[in-house]
Amino acid sequence: MTQMKTGFEYSVLLIVTLIWGTTFSVTKSSLALVPPLYFLAWRFSLAALGLLILNIKRLTGITKDEYIGGLVSGISMAVGYIAQTVGMVYSTAAKAGFITGLAVVLVPLLGAALYRRRPHFSVYIFAGVAAGGLALLSLDFSAGLVLNLGDLFLFICAISFAVNILNLAKYAPRCRVLVLTLIQITFTAVSCWLASLLLEQPVPLAGSVWGGLLYLALAGTILTTAGQTWGQQRVSPERAALVFTLEPVFAAFFAFLLLKEMLPPLGLAGSGLIMIGIIGAEIASRKGKSRAIE
Repeated sequence: MTQMKTGFEYSVLLIVTLIWGTTFSVTKSSLALVPPLYFLAWRFSLAALGLLILNIKRLTGITKDEYIGGLVSGISMAVGYIAQTVGMVYSTAAKAGFITGLAVVLVPLLGAALYRRRPHFSVYIFAGVAAGGLALLSLDFSAGLVLNLGDLFLFICAISFAVNILNLAKYAPRCRVLVLTLIQITFTAVSCWLASLLLEQPVPLAGSVWGGLLYLALAGTILTTAGQTWGQQRVSPERAALVFTLEPVFAAFFAFLLLKEMLPPLGLAGSGLIMIGIIGAEIASRKGKSRAIE
């Protein structure tokens, strides 16, 4: 039986995506005042504390799948956020949104490589379109096709987030979502603290930084996680993913509004190609569901 949708579910997912889009500018504005790993460590520690309060009645009886799933997905999340935040030290918030969005294209490709699942053939075409867009967005043609160091970190982030989506697809059906999220975010917080202590010098946090941290922890992590979980209980993953493709657009909009960042003409063309690749690959994945290779 087909369940009638009121549209409210899509509104919630759209708000989640909009909040994600704001996080790039908030993070970028804070990185001028605080080291990136130290900033991440505080962000995820605050988020883990909030999730711990929400999960206080669920802590008994944590299953093996929840522990393993949380740790495995925590590794890919930690690598992704560390690469993204370090990348934004050297790149822009607008570019970060579009390059991170490539995770949508990479999911079916990595699924084929890691889990022997064959995506629809047109996914490869749209992946090529997105790769061309990435080149226009990231390469400095005036300097002999030099890749910006920050953009390289952001691409590593996109790979890690794609792996994280695949990890969650594997473990989430067997786990309580909020418990899995708590373990994942706690592991990410610990990883960021260790990396920061090894590589950075801690600094006092200014009041404006605390404001950004609280926003990212409460709205950018806890609220978005709860909203995404609630929405995806009622909307298919394919339809939800199409809503999530708007994240780069929101990221670019808020980067212009809050940071006055403007992409050059080649960057705008590259961003457009990336959006075509992201949306096209997602639609192609819906039309031709992955098939296991015999």
